[in-house]
Amino acid sequence: MADPRRPGLQLYEQLFPDETYAQDAGLQQLKTYLKDGGSILPLVEKGVAHLSSKYQLTQTDAQQFLRRANSMATYLSREYIEEQLRDGDGVSGPSSGLLSMGVGPQYERLFQTGFNKLAPPDSLESLISPVAYLIFLLLWIQDRIEPAADESSFPLKGRRADLMDLSVDFNAVFRSVSAVDIIVSVLERFITEHPIGEPPRKTIEEVLIDARYPNGLPYYQHWVTLDGVAQLNNLSVGDFAHTVQLAYPYFLKTETWFDDAERALAHSSRFGPYQRTVLTEPAVKFADLSAFYRDNYGEDIEEGPGAYQNLSQIPHFAERTKLDTLAIERLLSVRDFAPQLSPNFKYVEDTSTQPESGRSGSIYINANTYPGVSITLADDDVPAAIHRLSIVASDEAGLAAFDRMNRMVRLCNWMELPSDQVDALLAAAIRAEGRGGADNTQWWITDNVVHALGLFQTLRERYNCTAADFAVFIDQLGIYGRGEALSQFDQVFNRQASYGEPLLLDNGEFPVIPAPGEVNLTISQLCSGLGIDTQTYQYLASQVAKAHNISDNKFKRSLPILSSFYRLVRLSRLLSITPVEGVLMLLLTGGEDWLNGLAGIPKIDSTDSKTADVLNIIDALQSCVRWCEQSNLPVLWVLQHAAAPQPAREASEQDRQLFEQIRNLLPTAQFSNAAVLMAGLPPAGAASWLDFLVANPDGLKDVVDVDGLVLAPKGTLEQYLIDAQKRVEWAIDQALGSLEPELRTSLANTLLKVLLDARDAQVSLVKETLAVYAGIGPDQAIPVLNWANKTVYQFLREVKTRIDSSTEQSSRTPDSDVLLLLLADVRRRSEVVATLGLSAVLLQDYLDYGYRAWMGQTSQYALTINTLYHLTTLTRAFSMSSLPAQKLLDYLREVNSLETFLGEHAQRLAHQASTIRLAEFFDWSVQEVRECINRMDSERPILSNLSQLALLIRVREMSAKTGMDALTIFLMGDLSEEVDTKAYADAAELALLSQSEARAPLAQVPGDLRQLVTMSVAVSPTEIVAGSGETATYTVKLTDPTGPEPKPLSGIRVHFRASLGDIRTGHTNPDGVLEAIYTPGTRMGEDVPVFWLDLFEPENASKIILTSDEKTLEFVLKLKSPVPSGVVARGQEVELYATLMDRFNNLGANELVNWFVERGAGETARVILRGQQDLTNQEGLTRVFVSSDTGGTFALSVLSQRSKQKAIFDEITFEGGGRPT
Repeated sequence: MADPRRPGLQLYEQLFPDETYAQDAGLQQLKTYLKDGGSILPLVEKGVAHLSSKYQLTQTDAQQFLRRANSMATYLSREYIEEQLRDGDGVSGPSSGLLSMGVGPQYERLFQTGFNKLAPPDSLESLISPVAYLIFLLLWIQDRIEPAADESSFPLKGRRADLMDLSVDFNAVFRSVSAVDIIVSVLERFITEHPIGEPPRKTIEEVLIDARYPNGLPYYQHWVTLDGVAQLNNLSVGDFAHTVQLAYPYFLKTETWFDDAERALAHSSRFGPYQRTVLTEPAVKFADLSAFYRDNYGEDIEEGPGAYQNLSQIPHFAERTKLDTLAIERLLSVRDFAPQLSPNFKYVEDTSTQPESGRSGSIYINANTYPGVSITLADDDVPAAIHRLSIVASDEAGLAAFDRMNRMVRLCNWMELPSDQVDALLAAAIRAEGRGGADNTQWWITDNVVHALGLFQTLRERYNCTAADFAVFIDQLGIYGRGEALSQFDQVFNRQASYGEPLLLDNGEFPVIPAPGEVNLTISQLCSGLGIDTQTYQYLASQVAKAHNISDNKFKRSLPILSSFYRLVRLSRLLSITPVEGVLMLLLTGGEDWLNGLAGIPKIDSTDSKTADVLNIIDALQSCVRWCEQSNLPVLWVLQHAAAPQPAREASEQDRQLFEQIRNLLPTAQFSNAAVLMAGLPPAGAASWLDFLVANPDGLKDVVDVDGLVLAPKGTLEQYLIDAQKRVEWAIDQALGSLEPELRTSLANTLLKVLLDARDAQVSLVKETLAVYAGIGPDQAIPVLNWANKTVYQFLREVKTRIDSSTEQSSRTPDSDVLLLLLADVRRRSEVVATLGLSAVLLQDYLDYGYRAWMGQTSQYALTINTLYHLTTLTRAFSMSSLPAQKLLDYLREVNSLETFLGEHAQRLAHQASTIRLAEFFDWSVQEVRECINRMDSERPILSNLSQLALLIRVREMSAKTGMDALTIFLMGDLSEEVDTKAYADAAELALLSQSEARAPLAQVPGDLRQLVTMSVAVSPTEIVAGSGETATYTVKLTDPTGPEPKPLSGIRVHFRASLGDIRTGHTNPDGVLEAIYTPGTRMGEDVPVFWLDLFEPENASKIILTSDEKTLEFVLKLKSPVPSGVVARGQEVELYATLMDRFNNLGANELVNWFVERGAGETARVILRGQQDLTNQEGLTRVFVSSDTGGTFALSVLSQRSKQKAIFDEITFEGGGRPT
């Protein structure tokens, strides 16, 4: 018979029979639990500790019970799993192979598993999934490990406060997450759950910002994010600052400088604002000694009577600074890193036997004092010797040294450079700032020094600039070597040992420009070391001499002179240009001031001076080179075309071919007396017509010269035609005397036509010949000539003077030089046009207004680097759009015709319209364009010049490169040097978001001009009499459609254009209404005027009809047909006609008229009228054909039905009998 007791209870009674353990209270509690149906499985899971704590079992009893219970739990679990796998009787398939020879165990026979009911092995609910294992592990920790822990243990919930709040879902299990993200979130929660200090407690961000130890701190999360995102795109935050600055690139500005340039350099250093604060904060005061060491070298530093002395011990100092032995020796410039003075240079005093770390390698930490900090041995016995620093941490000198070393170690870590290179940078920057007026006796890092480090970082990342080279750029060559390494001076000039003796720095003299045929050893050594030829040396030498104010043709072999040569050569080659190109670029961008800033003694201005210092000059120079690269323009080409042309010594073959072409073609294009006679004018007596046009009457302007070359027009074309008309009329009067008015007018018009034909022929001649000569299109030739400040007449005059000479002039004469110089200038400008792809329309716009409105130039004839830069801005804009370039040119023309002062509504509407048109052209979001323009000029946010266009293009390209929107780019670019927590946080958040897939959607703004304003237009009356003086009123109403109710737009300028009349431009009143008066012209017809707002497309207004005055229509007597004077033959018709016209000389077109027989008709006399009722034609003409089959005399009349005016014709007599043929 089966035992009715549960297995657990059976196990208990076998182990603990009642007769033996009836009095054990703990065992009796366990028995009661099992008797009530309790499972042994939870007991097994929770282990011995649980049995001992809950049921008060002894350790021995608990272990004895659990050993047997573990076996039973394993058996029961197995039985349960096997039962779960069974799903009815197993049915095996047909056997084959060895299985067909006998019956053996098969999974299918043992289990009929319902696989369709099981969870996938890696699913969350699977019993064998990683999730099940982790949950089991968590329960094991809670039930088996933590209950047995003592008070000193740290429970899991304390160590991982975030663990129990995590959700176990699909993303948590299967999504890939960076280990850094997990660690950061865990640490943040841990720090939040375990705050330090008394309330109010600092946030995590504030704690990381304020912490100084270890020396990797402070840590400013927002800056790390910004700089990290920039580095992902191979940029720096300084690049973003350049992108959003309207004054960038700086080589366009030579007279003033901007604080934004220094701000960009600070961000280019890749030091956050708190890092810069650590570097530039004032020296530590002795009263703050304890706090300084605690904050910067660790809070557990030794205190007491011998406080801080352990910092002087090398092992302890190394531990606190994370430096190894070699790094400390390099930091202090001792032992293997001790500086060695070049044997080719000597101080006034012989100091070769003393350590010189204070003069090279460790200048900054020693504050340029001598001798410097060194390493010594303790006075103890040698076996226990401890290396120490030669300074004491507890006195003022030691505190200053440890303060400097603290900053230096951090700076080396941040820049990832060895300390000797960082020291060279700091020493050079501090010296240069001292030359600029700063007090450098204390030798502390200033904002200007940080700016210098920012420029170095830029050159280092873009051009692999070394610290030693940059130190020369802002200071001078190094004369100290380290270990076996030669000094920088010897590496450059004495490494090859090509000459018998080295180049010395002994203040000896050598010539600036040697005499012809003279060979100077110093110059040869200089050229060899720099890798330049003698011609390059002479060019550079003249510039260096000017910069150093040397006028006696004598250089000294000194560091300043040789450093100037090295600076000009090395900086140019670093930028991948030649030294001569570098000098030319400096002269063309900043003039001699910039050249002297590099060729002379470099300095960094420490005041608020607005002149460029050496940092600004180098920054501008490299930005100019970058612009050339981005524009795909060779630097030499840019320099050649930005410089004034030099005339050739003699005319080239190309020049002579041009002269010959003009010689052959010009006679047919000249104004001549023969051409006038061929046009039909009579001879002008003994004189020629040209004589009369060349004469100088008072009050009339000249139109042609004695050689028949038509003078260039002055003023507008309309004014030129008026002046020319007056001149030819005067010539007609003088040559032919008094004439009938009609004849005089006819002859004057013919003579004017001959003159204008000659002008056009000469223009065509110059256009075609110059196009071939300069390699440009014919339509570009005249604008290019005008750009060179010459007219067609002036060009032909100079060429004709040359070709008409009886003997060819020497190319060295002044007259010849003028022409050859002009041709050189034309070629130069033509190459610019051809290379940049400038259209004739663009050139004409530039000459008309663009030079001033687009570029801010005072002369339209200037061709400088500024001009080239702005022209490339236009070509870059054209290349970025799929729309025709004319769209952008139209926009610039319209936006620069806006009124100087715009009202509130007018400015808002113009701003919105401009952003929409630019967004359409650049295929960009309207919101992005609007963001750019709003930040360019908040007072007048309308893009109108090429500097603003260049900024928009830079932001557009930066957006395409980084995936950022315009707002993010501006927030990053506008970050200040000082800490602005909100600005940095906002920029960092958007920058990080730009690198993720999920981005904030753009705000919806109107993208169509027609959505900006609601326009209605009406005209009253719709018909007026042409030429009558009557007017019609066009009423235009403008409202703002945005908002719940339409609002009137006041002060908006409305333009009109009509074909048959005139409407003046006006502005809407406060009600948004403009009443424009339409004044008709003298022509009749239907007129559909167009109207438009500034920057809007024209739209058709209401139609208006210009008609005749029906009340005054009458048949003009002079325009009536005559009647036959004799008898009209039998069978013939007579045509009568009349013209209908009103008092304003408007022809009565399409008017209904009737022809009548006034008298003579009767029963025996009949008149046949063909076309008795008719409409007048467009000339107001009506005609009728009259005949009579009976004969007789008749008087006919014609009547206008509208005006009731009648015209009666004279009598007509027909021969009797016969019908009209």
